[in-house]
Amino acid sequence: MKKLFSLAALILLVGIVSVSGQNFKYTVKASADCTNRTAEFTVPAGKTAKLMAMTIIPTWTSCNASQTAPTEVWARVRTSASTSKGNTVFYKKTIAHDGGTSETTPIQDVKLMPGTYILEISSAPLAEATLEIKVVSN
Repeated sequence: MKKLFSLAALILLVGIVSVSGQNFKYTVKASADCTNRTAEFTVPAGKTAKLMAMTIIPTWTSCNASQTAPTEVWARVRTSASTSKGNTVFYKKTIAHDGGTSETTPIQDVKLMPGTYILEISSAPLAEATLEIKVVSN
């Protein structure tokens, strides 16, 4: 009886986890010369993605000697292709050198429809951003 109950509980747990969605993490890290500042990800057809968290590891040095060091580092989620109106930015988080943070909209309010998106970080050598999303069925 205990084995049967344990098996039923395990099946229920797996079912709840699969219905509630899957979490994915995407990371982008700027190279030392501030290139390679984007990472692409896709929300599959029939699914939506909810932004869960974004962490930024900033650096406060410039990309080259002719530039001043950044006073803020940002990361954003935007469309993957430019349109006649430019890129649509769905979410942007900024960290200031003094430690203050801001975001364009509360992260829990951002929902992405099926499509391809870009996670991008500002020009700061070796700065890094990690985005966590939860993908669920429509």
